[in-house]
Amino acid sequence: MQIKEKENCVVIDSLHYTMTLAVPPAPSYFFYKKSGRLFGFIAAGDCDPAGGSDGTLSSGKWQYHVSDDGSVQLRREETSSVWERKAFLIHARHDGVEFQHELSGKGALNEVRFFRACFDGREYGFAGDIDEVYSAAPNFREQHYYHTSARVRISYGNDLSVATGAHALASVPHVMALHDRRDRAYLAAGVFAPQGEYLWDDFLWNPDAKLPPTDYAGDALLGGGFAISYAGKKTLDGTWLSPRLVFTFPDREDEILKCALEYAYRKNDLPRPARRGQPSWWRTPIYCPWHDQSALSMKDEADYHKTHCSAGEFCTEEWTERWLNLLISHDAKPGIVILDDQWQKKLISADPDTDKWPDLRGWIERCHERGIRVFLWYPAWHRQEIPADEAITRNGEIVCGDITLPKHEARVRDMIRRYFSDAPDGLNADGIKIDGLLGLPVGSGLKNHADLWGLELQRCFLRVVYEEAKKAKPSACISVYTANPYLDAYTDMVRLGDMLISRLSTRNAMLDRKAIYDATHPYAPLDTDGQLNFHQAPDYIDVLALEAELGVPTLYNAEFLRRHRFFFQAAYHPFTEEDYREVSRIFHESRNKLKDDHPEKGEL
Repeated sequence: MQIKEKENCVVIDSLHYTMTLAVPPAPSYFFYKKSGRLFGFIAAGDCDPAGGSDGTLSSGKWQYHVSDDGSVQLRREETSSVWERKAFLIHARHDGVEFQHELSGKGALNEVRFFRACFDGREYGFAGDIDEVYSAAPNFREQHYYHTSARVRISYGNDLSVATGAHALASVPHVMALHDRRDRAYLAAGVFAPQGEYLWDDFLWNPDAKLPPTDYAGDALLGGGFAISYAGKKTLDGTWLSPRLVFTFPDREDEILKCALEYAYRKNDLPRPARRGQPSWWRTPIYCPWHDQSALSMKDEADYHKTHCSAGEFCTEEWTERWLNLLISHDAKPGIVILDDQWQKKLISADPDTDKWPDLRGWIERCHERGIRVFLWYPAWHRQEIPADEAITRNGEIVCGDITLPKHEARVRDMIRRYFSDAPDGLNADGIKIDGLLGLPVGSGLKNHADLWGLELQRCFLRVVYEEAKKAKPSACISVYTANPYLDAYTDMVRLGDMLISRLSTRNAMLDRKAIYDATHPYAPLDTDGQLNFHQAPDYIDVLALEAELGVPTLYNAEFLRRHRFFFQAAYHPFTEEDYREVSRIFHESRNKLKDDHPEKGEL
């Protein structure tokens, strides 16, 4: 790596890039050698307090030194309109470039911007010889690419800016990439922090303009740049270092997330996922009755669009036993059965609904006698029956339970203990399917006991559940649809999630989400989550064979099949004998492969 000063600029030349740093508001430049693309940017960024706006009054010269490892550390002091002291830091390395703010002062922080800053009544930004921005977060419209004038957001909670309503997996790493469609190479941009500091909500490309250049709204979309949002929930009192925006250098699309994460592992910003012991039954075929229940709830509807009752009403011992017996009689016994929503009397209790499950503990133990393990559904971040003195609130209104509050934590721990315990008050279940993880509270107006937010709050919740489950039953399996290495220590199994997509086939979405999990939880079994009802093409049963290729084959239908898509007439029909033969074949092949891979692991 070489460094020199030229025409009031500092020039750094490395293997992958040449970076020319000017004193703002003069533009700096980043030449990316892999693609031959040039990026121009303001080497600064506003750090807006809640209810206010940061701006730069004056900008100092670059100070730098070369570290023992050959990397270059640069610092430039600024005079802020709102902070007592402010500096912009850059750490230029061969394998990445880090950008960071240092702030001193007091106040609540709303948004931290990189390459978007205001000087003397004008706003400056970021642009490059590129035509698209890639987001690592999968969504229900399968869109990873956005025009550079779009506003792109990855949230640790939900993202309602996506037209179809949400991310498809929860808490995905905050990684994007800049690209031109003529190139193979990408310039990746990710946000990372020391462990314990993942407290922000969202990562954005092209945040809103504070000082539009003209009266035409379209011109305000040309600012570019990145931002992270704290939504007023981060309080500063003293000197603070922001998370780092990090450029890394993947060769192609399928390396974007892995390349960014690998850099974070080397810096110890994320724990590297570790292989842990797994009972082989975690990978046995799964049956969940939810889609049988959903189809049954619409069985008497002429158009199969409107339910006459809730699917949860059919989460009963009678119906579940019927469907299990159907599979067993067709030589398609699952290794795991999942009881979904409404098995319980209340969401904040481990008490079963005894009208549906007169003796759930006894039924679970009868399943054990048949070699079948039982998972129980549990919703994260729900608000039903949450007492006001145990709640996270938004502007005074109950949002969900406050896992950071000792009183609510004790309630959750006792509930999870009862799920898995073989004590007289326990259910002796084997696993838990955690739903609702996209409901992680994000945004403004929130309050909780510990003032803990972002990915740290998601991690706190999963830690509590995981610790208590393992205490009660070490072999218990915790199944989630979060996809982040920061949560890997509290993750046993991952799920593909719903496929509310635009295609007739679920294949591409399944492959895409599996690739995200391969990067974030490479050792966790993959519950493929029962995709038949999302698959509109006539070869719906072939989806189960693909599931077995990708991970654990998961069946949500044992008798009734309702395939549906918005704006399409739903197709309703019972399983055929050919369907049962295919399920039996796929389940047997999956078990045989598991025996070959894990011959010492016991009953499958």
